Amino acid sequence: MNKKMPALLLSISLLFVFISCSGKDELRSIPLPETSVFPIHAQWGVVTSHFLRLRENPDSKATILAHLRGGTAVEILTRSTKREIIEGQNSYWFQVNYNGLKGWIFGGYLKEFNSKSAAIEYTKEFK
Repeated sequence: MNKKMPALLLSISLLFVFISCSGKDELRSIPLPETSVFPIHAQWGVVTSHFLRLRENPDSKATILAHLRGGTAVEILTRSTKREIIEGQNSYWFQVNYNGLKGWIFGGYLKEFNSKSAAIEYTKEFK
């Protein structure tokens, strides 16, 4: 009888697993409100030229929104999909946030950082 007990327990256990897994659950869609997508961490940059034009679009002929001084820290929002050569510099255009003003700057004159604190530390070299 002792030899049959483990086999019986195993059979009962398997039967229980089959019975509990055979139920059909209905899949229901739950409507959720739209939410903003937040980046895991922000990218930051520091302007490396004396003056850099913040433009409305990623184009050297686009409307100028502001002039940024060397050492200005900006939050990088996104970048263009293709590289461009301007004044011998081969880089992307970066969409940035400068004190609430969003525009595009050419990356040949931008040093990138993974944190705001690192960017702010680098700005001290311009003072």
